[in-house]
Amino acid sequence: MNTDVTILGGGLAGLAAGIMARRAGLSVVLVEKKAYPFHKVCGEYISKESVALLEWLGVPVREWQLPDIQRFGLSHPSGRYFQSRLPLGGIGLSRFTLDQFLKNQLEREGGLVLDGTKATDFQKIDSEFQITTSHPIHKKITSKICLGSFGRNKPHFAESVNNQKHKTYFGVKFHLEGDFPTDTIELHHFPEGYCGISAIEDEKLCMCYLLNAKAVAHYKGNFSEIESHLLVQNPNLKKYLNQFERVTDRTTTSGVHFQSRPLSQDGMLFLGDSAGMIPPLAGNGMSMALHSAVIAVQLAFHSVDNERLVSEYEKQWTAQFAQRLQMGRILQSFMENDWMVRLSLASFSAVPPLFRFMASRTHGISIPIPTFSANKS
Repeated sequence: MNTDVTILGGGLAGLAAGIMARRAGLSVVLVEKKAYPFHKVCGEYISKESVALLEWLGVPVREWQLPDIQRFGLSHPSGRYFQSRLPLGGIGLSRFTLDQFLKNQLEREGGLVLDGTKATDFQKIDSEFQITTSHPIHKKITSKICLGSFGRNKPHFAESVNNQKHKTYFGVKFHLEGDFPTDTIELHHFPEGYCGISAIEDEKLCMCYLLNAKAVAHYKGNFSEIESHLLVQNPNLKKYLNQFERVTDRTTTSGVHFQSRPLSQDGMLFLGDSAGMIPPLAGNGMSMALHSAVIAVQLAFHSVDNERLVSEYEKQWTAQFAQRLQMGRILQSFMENDWMVRLSLASFSAVPPLFRFMASRTHGISIPIPTFSANKS
C-alpha cells in the first residue's frame, strides 16, 4: 500500500494529525496497536488553548457541555491546602471519549485506521518510508511522510532513543463518581508520588496518580495496597478513595520519565509524548500534543524534502515547547520532595501571584488553526 502520510500510534496527536493531513489533501494511514475504544493513563484536563482547534477538528465541545475548570487546588499529607484561580483554565474530557470520536472523524474524512495492528518494522529507503505491520492485509506500507505518535513507550525499532537510564514512574488512572466541584482540578501529594483529580464528561471524575517505580516494586505491583498504604496518607485522597464510587478499572503504564528525547529518528517526526514525556505538572500535555501535530502537518504540507522538514520541525518544536517543558520538569522535581511541597504551599499562600506566574509559564496561547494554501490531492 502506498500513502502520503503514515502515522504510527493513534493517540491524541496522531489522530489529530491524521485529520489535519486529510484536510490538506494528503492520503493517510494510521496504525494503532490497540483496538478502539480504550482508556489511556492521562489526567484528562485540556487547557482552553485547545478548544478552538478541537472544534475545528469536529469535536462538539459546547454541545457536550463539558466541565469548565477554572480553579486549582494543591494539598500535602499534613492537611495544608492551597487554592487559586487558574490563569487560563480548561475543560474535562476523557481520552476514552475523545480518541474514539477523533478516530471516527478521521475515518469519515477518508483516512484509513488500522487499529489492533502493530507496526513491527520501520525503514527509510531513499526518500520513502517502508513500514511493516501485523495487519493481515496491509502488511507493507510505503509512505512519503512518517509521524511517530506512539507515546512514551516507543516500539522496538525506535528503542535506540529509549535506552538511557532515568528515574522512572508508574502512572495509574481510573474514573470515579462522587460529590466534587466540577470547576476545580486538584493535585495531592503523598509519599512517593502525587495524584490529580478533576471532572470529566457524564458527571464522572478522573483520578490519575504518578508513583515512583521503586515504590511499585516494594509493593510488588499491588496497586490496591499502594492506595491503602500511601495515597490515604493524604486526608483528601483518603476521603475520595473511601467515599467515591469507582466506575472503571485501573489503567496503568510504566517506564514514565521526564528527560529530554530526540524529536525525530531517520526522518520520522515524533509527536506528543514521543518527543518528550510532558510532565503532568505542565498542566497541558494534551494541548501540547495537539499543537505538535499542527506544527508537523503544516510543515509536511509545505516541505519539499525530508531533511528540511526534520530541521524545521525540530526548530519550531523547540521554540514552542522547550521552556514550558523545562518549567514542568522543575515543578515535577518539587512534587517529588516532601519539603519542597511544603515550601511551595507556604510560598503560594503568602504570595498568590507566584502560583499564577509559574502556571502561566507552562501554557501557550490559543493553538493556531492549520491553513493549507493549496490542495495536493
